[in-house]
Parts: sequence; structure tokens; C-alpha cells
Amino acid sequence: MVELGKRLVLLVGLPGSGKDEVARLIQEELGYSTLRMSDVLKDELQRRGMEITRENMRKLGLELRRKLGPAAVAKLTIERIVEGKGYVINGVRNVEEIEEFRRRFGDEVITLAILAPKKIRFLRIMKRGRIGFDTTNFERFEEEDLKEITTFHLGDAIAMADDFIVNSGSMEDLKWKVISMILGICPQGV
Repeated sequence: MVELGKRLVLLVGLPGSGKDEVARLIQEELGYSTLRMSDVLKDELQRRGMEITRENMRKLGLELRRKLGPAAVAKLTIERIVEGKGYVINGVRNVEEIEEFRRRFGDEVITLAILAPKKIRFLRIMKRGRIGFDTTNFERFEEEDLKEITTFHLGDAIAMADDFIVNSGSMEDLKWKVISMILGICPQGV
């Protein structure tokens, strides 16, 4: 059971901002389990026999939200949470999802917006090269950012975060920022 800090850490941010690295740090340093909201979508795409691509995940996410409401993916993710454990929830997309986690878990939730300059995010995305997800074209990268922001109102979710972490430095710097925020021993907005 989590003794210190928040039980649920929600991560929100644009692709390439470092959400996966932050989740990994929290898992390694604090023993939290990681749940990726996108895994709910991937599992459903596999069940339907569809290819796992960014576009298919976007379409499915919109379909689920039309049928089950704007917090649909959060509700499906919550079903995977085991009582008494700490979790990093990676990939929150909208304010309604944040509100759903808060409605269910109250003060046990902290939302962290992971931010990074556009050029750094683009370089990270080029390097990781996820097939069906990442592009090596800067104009296409900017188009994908715009789709994430406009389709899911991601900017609103980022604005509603409890704290903001700018991920443009070293891994050690990132680790200190993340852990201290979760444990509540750090000034906001580092």
C-alpha cells in the first residue's frame, strides 16, 4: 500500500513530452504500477481485429466517448485498478477523465502535466519511431499535435493539472521533480 504521496498519479501531455519516462521513474522509485489509458483502446482494437495505429486509436476513443460519455476511457481504466495499490495513469486526454478519477478517488489523485519544447518532443518522437504513430516530418508532427489538442481538448486537461513539469533537462533532474511533487515536498511548477 502507498504510504506517502498520492495513490493515483495522472499524467497528461503531448506526444514526446516524456510521459512514459515519468511513469517509469514513478514505478521504479515508488513502486507504483503503470496503467496506460491507451492499453484499453489497444485491447479493444485487438479484440476487433483492427490494426493498432494512432488513427484507429483516435477513432475508437471518439466512438467510446460518443457511446459512454467523455470520460469513457477513464471509466474503463478505473475497472483495472486494484484497491490498496499506487498507480500511474498514463495518457489522460480530457478534463472529464481527470474529473472521473477525482470523483472516484478524491484527494488520492494528483494530475501532472508533462511539458517539453516542441523541437525536443519532435526529436524524441523521431528517435523512438513507433510504427503507426510517429512521424519524421515536422509539419506532420505539428498536424498531429493539433489533432490531439482539438480532438480531445488536451490543452484543457493540461491546464487543469495540479502541477507542471518541464521535461527538458537531465533524467536526474526529471526524477527529482517528479518524486518530490508526488511526495508533496516540492514547490509547484518546477
